[in-house]
Amino acid sequence: MKEILLKHNEHWSGKKRDTGISRVLLPKLIDSLEVKHIVAISGSRRSGKSYLFRQIHEYLSDSGISSDNILKINFEDPYFIHRKDDPKLLEEFYSEYLSLKNPAGMQYIFLDEIQNIKSWQYWLRDMYDRCDNLKFFVTGSNADMLSVEIDTHLTGRVICYENFPFSFLELLQSIPDCNIEISTLSEKQPLSEVLFNDKEILLHYLERAFTFSFFPEVCNLKNDELASDILNQYFTNVLFKDIIPRFSIRNSRVVEELAYYLSTNFTSEFSYNKLAKIVSSNENTVKDYISYFEKAYLFYVVPFFQYSLKKQLRREKKIYISDVGLRTATAFQFSQDSGRYIENLVFNALRTRYKNIYYWKSKAGSEIDFLIRHKGTMTAINVCFADNLPDREFVGFTHLPQENITTIRNVIVSKNISDTVVVDAVEIEVVPIWAFLLTL
Repeated sequence: MKEILLKHNEHWSGKKRDTGISRVLLPKLIDSLEVKHIVAISGSRRSGKSYLFRQIHEYLSDSGISSDNILKINFEDPYFIHRKDDPKLLEEFYSEYLSLKNPAGMQYIFLDEIQNIKSWQYWLRDMYDRCDNLKFFVTGSNADMLSVEIDTHLTGRVICYENFPFSFLELLQSIPDCNIEISTLSEKQPLSEVLFNDKEILLHYLERAFTFSFFPEVCNLKNDELASDILNQYFTNVLFKDIIPRFSIRNSRVVEELAYYLSTNFTSEFSYNKLAKIVSSNENTVKDYISYFEKAYLFYVVPFFQYSLKKQLRREKKIYISDVGLRTATAFQFSQDSGRYIENLVFNALRTRYKNIYYWKSKAGSEIDFLIRHKGTMTAINVCFADNLPDREFVGFTHLPQENITTIRNVIVSKNISDTVVVDAVEIEVVPIWAFLLTL
């Protein structure tokens, strides 16, 4: 046990590790140091949760906190495979840590991929209630960590955050040879003007992400085959480490077939009944599996907008993948559809900020790709990766049933156009995709 602690806490011997670029979530995590609450961070595998730990650790060290007062354990270590069901495991590790370091004052405990350890929430609750000198940070690769376990056992004791793969701004900041002056993003002049001369390189980096993804350790690789291999492994790991064993799924064939089918058909409308027929299963099973995909941050479901929940449940839904690079690596595709990739990119950016995301379509076929409901307001968004916008992209805004949906902002995300258009008394902003992603 001592060897495992020393292995996971190289900082005790003065060794420093790369902390990567500062993530957008970091300031919130630093602010959370002011309160006792446990900080829980969930998010997809390889989205950078461990690097966030390193960045908080660096902040603590720079603030004068002794390395002896910082404990880190990553429960993905093979050592834990045979002890994950041991209820005494966490207490034994903590006791060994105290014996090794005898820390004085506040202790900062970082527990990575904590969901791998059975009954972790009971030990954490007990330590939180008994000890005032402990600050816990925990991560997990399943959204259940933010719902079932925490809501049931740690209510009122936890601040919950979600971490995602890089945003577009973080991606640009991570590129070693990026010539775009990121500091210009703080200027008051509209980004569509500030970065207009850089639009081609910005589009290049966006389209490059179709293959190399927004995952931190893949996005700057040079070899697309290597990127594809790594992303395929991510996809497989989510299925066989985060979903199949966690939910005790016996028939892995249906899970795999469904996952690969959804990847191939991302941004499309679907019904559970139709999917069940495609993978030779039943509707309830498919519904369960898709909910598991969402909990594991692999796919997201966008419902049709209806004020009536009963009507909403009857309508087809749309499916989006958590990262466009994953789609390229895993889909059975024969041609690249940039428009669908950009639509998924817009969704991923919206998902980092908003929970209530819908789509809408009239009986005549006009549609809105995304309706965002937030704090009593609505924003309507269409995505069209072109500079010649067809009339159908504008029509949906004028067809929204105003007696039920009052939008405060209507937006078309284009390739490079920046404009304001009024159609049938409805004002519509047209924003370049690169400006939209950098200002969201």
